[in-house]
Amino acid sequence: MSASSTVRGRRSHRKSRNGCQQCKHRKVKCGEEKPTCDNCMRHGVRCSFAVSTRMAETASSLTEATSASSRNSTPNSSGRRSPPVRSPDNTATSLPQPPSSSSTSDLAIADLELLHHYTTSTAYTFSANPILQTLWRVEVPKIGFTAPYTLRAILALSALHLAGLRPGHRHHYLGLASTHHDAALRLATPAIAQLTPTNATPLFLFSALSSFICCAKPLKLGNFLLWEGHEIANWLLLIKGTGTIVAVAEDTLKSGPLGLLFSVHRQPLAYNFDDASATQHAFLEDLRQFILSESQDDTHAKAIYSEAIDHMSHCFTLCREKGWRLETADVFMWLLRVPHDFLLALKEYQPPAMVIVGYFCVLMHQLEWIWCMRGWGTHILSQIYEQVPGPVYRAWLQWPMEQIGVLPGR
Repeated sequence: MSASSTVRGRRSHRKSRNGCQQCKHRKVKCGEEKPTCDNCMRHGVRCSFAVSTRMAETASSLTEATSASSRNSTPNSSGRRSPPVRSPDNTATSLPQPPSSSSTSDLAIADLELLHHYTTSTAYTFSANPILQTLWRVEVPKIGFTAPYTLRAILALSALHLAGLRPGHRHHYLGLASTHHDAALRLATPAIAQLTPTNATPLFLFSALSSFICCAKPLKLGNFLLWEGHEIANWLLLIKGTGTIVAVAEDTLKSGPLGLLFSVHRQPLAYNFDDASATQHAFLEDLRQFILSESQDDTHAKAIYSEAIDHMSHCFTLCREKGWRLETADVFMWLLRVPHDFLLALKEYQPPAMVIVGYFCVLMHQLEWIWCMRGWGTHILSQIYEQVPGPVYRAWLQWPMEQIGVLPGR
């Protein structure tokens, strides 16, 4: 081998010590994109480049202000600058002070405000039970600190709450809510695809928070909450997915910080449709007979509609036992249990499926005490009334409309 020959080794790459602090901490190569590197953007963390940029802008503005002040003063005979120019009211115009060690330029004040509002106000609105209120106020933020997507969902929900409480700043808070929830969805998607007992708790909480977030968004025509256009609502698919989460990590969830959700005032999950509880509501039995007659020879449709009514009958039984003072889980359990094919019928605007949802609106109306559920029962039922064809289907909506107090055509 000649002396000039070389041994090929691993291809070298440019080394740099200019990466952001977050990439250095994780010991990964930083792309050095500014003001936020791609790694930090992908992980949803605050990049030190962004902080440096803000500090540079602050320093630049201070330099300009100082230079302007210097130009406005003139040197005296000793070569020194004269005192600052005084304003008409004889007060001296002071120079900008350099940032102190307590500068807040690197703090996300808007996010801190959202977290403060959540712990002091929003957390108390999800349940009337003091024990569960404490869980939402104390344990839920702790879980959020372990999973950025859950923390983002908490901030989004707090922003939506503030949007209703401060109408003068409504658009500002709606914008914050959208930003945080979009980021939460991007971060949660890969975690959902790799569900394990370790991440089951924050994912379960994320799905619950997402349901509140979608309910808290402004009402609009064409949004039936459960479906919009010809698509099933994304939050509903997430809620349905909690069944999978529980199946994978039931022991972890029930023994962990969210265990109280599964035990406080919770009715047994198992029930038998053969007992009297499934057939004690005459209004639902009349509806069942009508739906079955409308389905005629479609055996599959009869089965899914009948099963949906069975599950709803259990919810109405639970409502009566609780004196119609319901928690969200008492109502949303119906959404967890209805067949997926029933949701497919909804997105195709099948009249029998929509009429069944009209009866579900009576249950939703019992959640009006929760700010994010306010108005949804009336909103959905009114739209269903306008959507179903002919007077026959509308006649079957008379009972839920009387229960809620909805007037035809409103």
